[in-house]
Amino acid sequence: PPSPPSLPPSPPATPPPSLPSCLLGDVCTTGPCLITDGGSCATSPDFPNDYPNLRRGLHHLRPEGCTLYGMPPVGLDVIAFDVEEHSNCIWDYLTVNGVKYCGTSGPAGVVPSDGTMTWVSDDRRRRPRRRRPCRHACSATSAPP
Repeated sequence: PPSPPSLPPSPPATPPPSLPSCLLGDVCTTGPCLITDGGSCATSPDFPNDYPNLRRGLHHLRPEGCTLYGMPPVGLDVIAFDVEEHSNCIWDYLTVNGVKYCGTSGPAGVVPSDGTMTWVSDDRRRRPRRRRPCRHACSATSAPP
């Protein structure tokens, strides 16, 4: 039998209802992460300094984190990645497509199928902040292509 026709890449899925709306074509964020280099990269705040640890609330501790959403369906180009390492990524991690990444191996080439990625940090030791995954090639000293 003939194979089904290939479909063009689909736009990112609508963000979960808990996220604010994001204009089509924009990459948006909740929390302290920053969109840089004309929208092609994301960094933790104050990069390259330490990224933030857990924030203390009135009666409990809650993880510091952010969610980036509205990302196009293209593979992530990880320029630099360095978060606290653990074999199960239980302290600090980046989640893309339900998979947690920590240590120095980020999600290079991974396509965020729902157009989102989420970063979480706990109250443990701090690591030097690094460039977060980028949608296009970029570096700390050059603009996106």
